[in-house]
Amino acid sequence: MYFSVICGKKHKIMNLILAVYNEYKRNKNSKIRYYNFWKDQLPHEMWFSKFIQNRGINTDKTINFYSVLGPIEIIKHQRKGVNIFFSGENLQAERFEDYKKLRDKNTFDLYLDFNEKEDEKHLRFPLWLHYIFPPDSTYNDVKQKVAQLNETQNKDREKFCSLVAGHDFNGIRGKIFSTLADIDEIDSGGGFLHNNDDLRNKYNNVKHDFICNYKFNICPENSDSAGYVTEKIFQSIAAGCIPVYWGANGNPEPDILNKNAIIFWNENNFSDTKKIISEINCSKSVYYDFISQPRFLPNAENVVWQYFEKLETKLRNIL
Repeated sequence: MYFSVICGKKHKIMNLILAVYNEYKRNKNSKIRYYNFWKDQLPHEMWFSKFIQNRGINTDKTINFYSVLGPIEIIKHQRKGVNIFFSGENLQAERFEDYKKLRDKNTFDLYLDFNEKEDEKHLRFPLWLHYIFPPDSTYNDVKQKVAQLNETQNKDREKFCSLVAGHDFNGIRGKIFSTLADIDEIDSGGGFLHNNDDLRNKYNNVKHDFICNYKFNICPENSDSAGYVTEKIFQSIAAGCIPVYWGANGNPEPDILNKNAIIFWNENNFSDTKKIISEINCSKSVYYDFISQPRFLPNAENVVWQYFEKLETKLRNIL
């Protein structure tokens, strides 16, 4: 027992040393640096870097961005320059408890996450903005993108429902899948409940190209908290699917999304949800009526643009 504990600690230390080295190597010679962020992008390729450069924001100081996708030890001690904490994950979830405690110490220069609290050091800046709106977007670009997403796409879809997920932490994806599988065939292209190879073999792992063949897309969040909305529901909308959604206390982006164009999974009354989806699936006219609704509210582009404007103001203030 003692030996296994010692080995476990040594393994953890070695992994931490390797992680620190990789972060150093990745950020070397960059004025905008990232710690515990996505590993498939270099600093100059990150959304925030492109936003800062496109807006002509001063980068004389080193800008350090910190996130939650790595050992917390890497970001416990802040570095010289401006320090910004960003989370695309729900810090209310148990697995991110240590990061929430770190966030609550309020020692960073700026906080960007799903939290609806906004003040001098805090700005709500949800992850889905990275996926849907490029960092160099103008107001007209945002307006055109919203209009494009509002257009009804490819009504004549024969396939029923898709799922792309790598896990099911809270069990919701499995429950939705098993319930709706009674209606028609569901194709799961990800690692969780995998039963279809088209995502990998036919669409080169491009999620949009896979799910745009289906009437419905199962897209619940990893956890349910007010304000916690990720890219999943927006990817579903962008592909022209009807989202089957769970999360955000049943109220995702209330100033942006039209709730009538979304199917909400109700844990306490899933039989009614199943009935609605079955009716839409079985009737072309009912399906056409549902899919023809605007996905966005009339003022959506202005709400999105305010995120861009507020982020620029916050960054200029701290730099």
